[in-house]
Amino acid sequence: MPWFWALLVALLCPVSSLGAEAPDHTPSPQRGGTLRLALPNDLRSLDPAIGYEPESWCIMRLMFRGLLDYGQGLDLVPWQCREWSISPDGRTFSFHLRDDARFASGRPVEAADYVRSLERVLRPSTLSPGEGFFRGIAGAKEFQAGTAAGVRGLRAPSSDRLEIELERPDLSFPYLLAMPFAFAVPHEALTPGGAGFIGLPTGSGPYALEEWQRGVRLKFRRKALRAGDTGGYPDAIVLSIGGDETLHQMMFERGELDLVLSPNGIPIPDFPRVLRDPRLQPMIHQMPEGATFYVAMNTELPPFDRPLVRRAMNHAVDTRRLVRLLNGRATPARGVLPPGMPGFDPALPGYDYNPEQARALLAQAGLPDGFQTTLWMTANDQRDSRLGEALQEDLARVGIRIELKPVTMATFLDGVTRRRNAPCALSRWYQDFPDPSNFLDTLLNGQRIVDENCNNRAFYRNPEVDRLLDAASGSAHPEERLALYRRVERQVVADAPWVFLLHPQLYALRQPWVRGPGLHPIWPYRLDQLWLERAP
Repeated sequence: MPWFWALLVALLCPVSSLGAEAPDHTPSPQRGGTLRLALPNDLRSLDPAIGYEPESWCIMRLMFRGLLDYGQGLDLVPWQCREWSISPDGRTFSFHLRDDARFASGRPVEAADYVRSLERVLRPSTLSPGEGFFRGIAGAKEFQAGTAAGVRGLRAPSSDRLEIELERPDLSFPYLLAMPFAFAVPHEALTPGGAGFIGLPTGSGPYALEEWQRGVRLKFRRKALRAGDTGGYPDAIVLSIGGDETLHQMMFERGELDLVLSPNGIPIPDFPRVLRDPRLQPMIHQMPEGATFYVAMNTELPPFDRPLVRRAMNHAVDTRRLVRLLNGRATPARGVLPPGMPGFDPALPGYDYNPEQARALLAQAGLPDGFQTTLWMTANDQRDSRLGEALQEDLARVGIRIELKPVTMATFLDGVTRRRNAPCALSRWYQDFPDPSNFLDTLLNGQRIVDENCNNRAFYRNPEVDRLLDAASGSAHPEERLALYRRVERQVVADAPWVFLLHPQLYALRQPWVRGPGLHPIWPYRLDQLWLERAP
């Protein structure tokens, strides 16, 4: 790792600040057995260019690999590269690939595969929600505009050497290469044009997807072992789909599940009992999630095109009550960035719970009797159900009548990321990497607004915010970057495109026979590194 990058991580991203759990130091991992998991809802996609939910990300690691990964904390380590370096001007990244990386077909992973995979993410027809992360690569914008056949900043001088040149230095770029969007995909397994896989998704990870019955289960089988293989210890991994979190908790306590994979962790009704149960207490793992829950208000649709209305929404919601409804497993949010994130500003004023002020703001906006709207949310999710009902009650007190619209995760992501479609949405964002740009730039940059798969779910645009974000992105000075991001966040809070709700804390359960790394601040569950001490 180049010295200035190591210094940046050490100064701005201490592992303890994000609550990384200490690794399991049990010696001698063993192979064998079946790791049994469950989720209430099916995954939207396991295509690295498309999938963008925390649940799908941890599953993708079973099948795919990238250039860089995280170590036990937030340090970046080589994964499918032997070594990497950055040019003195901070613009060109060079990677020397490992010679033992293979796709499921047995074909070696080559530098050209990374070129094709990143170009696929950037190609407009792919509709990748990750394309905005890689626009800073030299020639990316010309490629997206159709004026260039390829991205000139992506080069493969040889089969084992990859070069990525940026338009300007970007201190966050190495983190982007640890995201699934940058994982290598075999081009021969894709449909013509690269829109999707011909059959089941396949990559260069230790597992192959053997079966996917939509709404029922996914089954992964470990690929044939080669000399020097690490990870991929269970012979098979089975992910059952369906049932709610309470059912999965019962299955876990009966020993029928090895890990409670739900993003909510321990179900809300069971939480007090589990904390008191001496048998279950040793199985609890906890960690601050580095996430923010919020209501995205579509600023392109009335009445949320009026700042006064958006500020009224914030004053109408009692965030401390929301925390109590989640067993205290959260802290109220006063802004965008979660605690522990570099640039987090504890002095942000936020919005206090003040229904009278909310009614006064609505009157100033010409809506003294309030208004009616629809709140999109995910179905079969206990946290969202409680939060949605509480929001409905709070907002009704100031005359805002909310119709709740619970839908499947796939429908939710399609609907709320589509332009001029969802008026407001109960949303959450988990850090993809430990840098404020992942929240402020990814979610609130008006220049990132697209018609579909738009991460800026509020479709918020402020030219001054965009200017500051552009300046922060191009700054090579850590302190200057953080100062700019703090200015951005304060302006965003003033504009109120979100109702700022809370920052969650994860409490998860894991059977004592499941060994390997603990919870991780970026990858909560690293399934590819777990092993079974005994086959249950």
